[in-house]
Amino acid sequence: MHTETINKIKSALSDDNATLINNELSERNAAEIASIIISFSQNDICRVLKSLSSENLAEIILELPEDIRTGVLDELDNKSILSAIENLESDDAADLISDLEDEKSKEILEDMNPQDSSEVQSLLQYDPESAGGIMQTELVQVKDSSLIKDAINWIRIIAEDVPDFYLIYVTNENDKLVGTVSLKALVLATPSSEIKNIMEPIVISVEPEIDREDVSKIFSDYDLVSLPVIDKNQRLIGRITSDDILDVVNEEAEEDLFALAGINEYNHPIYSGIISKTRSRLPWLIVTLIGELIIAYIIAMYFQPTLEKFILLAAFMPAVMATGGSVGIQTSAIVIRALGTGTINVAQTFKVILSELKLSSILGVICGLVAGLTGYFLTGTKQAGIDFFKVIFLSLSAASLMSAFFGASFPILLDKIKSDPANGSGPFVTMANDLFSAIAYLLIALLIM
Repeated sequence: MHTETINKIKSALSDDNATLINNELSERNAAEIASIIISFSQNDICRVLKSLSSENLAEIILELPEDIRTGVLDELDNKSILSAIENLESDDAADLISDLEDEKSKEILEDMNPQDSSEVQSLLQYDPESAGGIMQTELVQVKDSSLIKDAINWIRIIAEDVPDFYLIYVTNENDKLVGTVSLKALVLATPSSEIKNIMEPIVISVEPEIDREDVSKIFSDYDLVSLPVIDKNQRLIGRITSDDILDVVNEEAEEDLFALAGINEYNHPIYSGIISKTRSRLPWLIVTLIGELIIAYIIAMYFQPTLEKFILLAAFMPAVMATGGSVGIQTSAIVIRALGTGTINVAQTFKVILSELKLSSILGVICGLVAGLTGYFLTGTKQAGIDFFKVIFLSLSAASLMSAFFGASFPILLDKIKSDPANGSGPFVTMANDLFSAIAYLLIALLIM
């Protein structure tokens, strides 16, 4: 898609032509530039960034995948990082500084404008996963006793420092948040009237410690464009905007996707280091492998004669295990999604599991009939075919039921103990299903055949 641009930049890098790089990329947005330069080496990414104006530099860095961004920030000099941060809003500046090594971040904060440095340090004290970790300190705030005309004049003075504001927050003489005023209401109001006469009461606000996932649900439930953040004394300390929540939703969805697959963190398929990728993927694979080795041991010790006697059983075992596993993963994904959106809760555990068991029994019967009939026609004799049909049908039905139980109950259990429901659900459900399916399949075969 960007092949021509990439080739031009590579040529410019070879010629050390910073002007050409800037001309080629200056008209593009930050996300597009990041998608272009991500294919370069870390050193070349830094050279490209240094060729661009500092106005867009930080936004481009923030668009890079986390592992690449960290490496780039380590390589960039303090002067380049500082000039980039100066063009960021406080929350984005805090995010970028938090990616730096401790010594480097300390140096950057010391070199920053004192007021900006103070704002960023106040944000860095909050957990990145909390409301305080995603809020920004830039906002428009007026007193409830202010006149409309004075409020408008004040907004004109600070407008350049507060991008994208739609609501004006109103505080009383004690700096407590008491209401909001829309830009439309402000413009249409009588200039000599007081702000308190046109303000709307606060619908909802949050304290900085609340989890950011809960904040995203509030935005969805109340259809908000911004949300005030207050301290324990009801004093206004910041705001969260809708663009911040879009980032949260995307990041949480990505985390859940990786966790469901048993991957601890994001790694780029090409540019992340082999050690980082190994550390991310190995833990749950080891857990799954141990479960599969237990299955192999049990089969070798107790069911080897059965498999040797009826070789067709071995051919159908993967089908039984895979079908049950698919049912479990589907169930797990649906339950995790419902927990994430708040449409179910732990109190509804029995209903959720019962509902999934009903569905899985239907799926298991249908799949069991298809697989059982296939096995019947492959056996060659009527009686053996009937017996084999029974084995496949009962095994698949049982595997689907139990796998659905695992897929529904495990995420709910994790949610109940305040852990992420997506954490390792995929590998655990797979391991539990394979263990049950294999043993149930061979026990049923032993009893019938």
